Amino acid sequence: MAKKLKEDKIQWHPPFCSATELELRHDSDILEFIQELPLSKKPLNIDLFIIKKIDNRILQNDIGKLFRKDNICEYKGPGDYISIDDFYKAIAYACLYKSLGKDVDERPASQITISLIQETHPKLLFEILPQNGVTVNLVYPGIYYMDGNIPFPMQMIVTKELEKFNHSPLRVLTKNADKEDVRQLLKVASELVTQRDKNNFKSVVNASSSANIKIYNDIKKEDATMAGIIEMAERKGRNQGILEGKTEANISTATDMIKDGLPANMIIKYSKLSLEKLQELAKSMNTTLVM
Repeated sequence: MAKKLKEDKIQWHPPFCSATELELRHDSDILEFIQELPLSKKPLNIDLFIIKKIDNRILQNDIGKLFRKDNICEYKGPGDYISIDDFYKAIAYACLYKSLGKDVDERPASQITISLIQETHPKLLFEILPQNGVTVNLVYPGIYYMDGNIPFPMQMIVTKELEKFNHSPLRVLTKNADKEDVRQLLKVASELVTQRDKNNFKSVVNASSSANIKIYNDIKKEDATMAGIIEMAERKGRNQGILEGKTEANISTATDMIKDGLPANMIIKYSKLSLEKLQELAKSMNTTLVM
């Protein structure tokens, strides 16, 4: 029962964002990752928004081959799935994002992509899509491109079907991880250079190990080096989670105070956020910070 409660409390979206950054880390110099991008003043958020800063460079990772300038990612965690309504909701998000540019057609539809991500094969969705004028084509293992009656380039990423060894960050975000996928992920630790990549790695390991306790314990017993990596990631991941929780609370406080039109010096005092962070937050809310 205790194990089930622990699994039920796992927040899959933050490690998904971390796993995606790890997958695309070889092109991180031209990518900007924005989690929970607000589309309006009301809570309407894109799970992960990725800005590609150089148009003509094709990304190394298969999941990024489709990417253009503005890339919307909608993710469903283990046990959840993308329905036909979720499919159209993602398109609606993209349409809304496109319409909110400052100038007419500032955000061309051809430069916006949509990626839908879930663990298992979306059999029902794929059966319904042709009835809606949408064709589905397998382009890479676990990666399906969608064409037809849709206004944006679009793909479905099925993490369970992704190629082994090349996509371990996403493949381990499951309640039934494969031991070889976990081992492959742990090998990635030695390749990581930036602190951001290391933090993303810890986030993924922390979520995956919480959902796959036995597999991680078995690996700890079998390999002392990997045991050290797991224990360090779990410990740092828990500490990072506490910090992220505090930051989210601070952002929530600041958001409410900005909406109420309170001055910046008061918001800084109570939210503990910097002026630069408040200005960034106000910009995302399409409002002006009161100085």
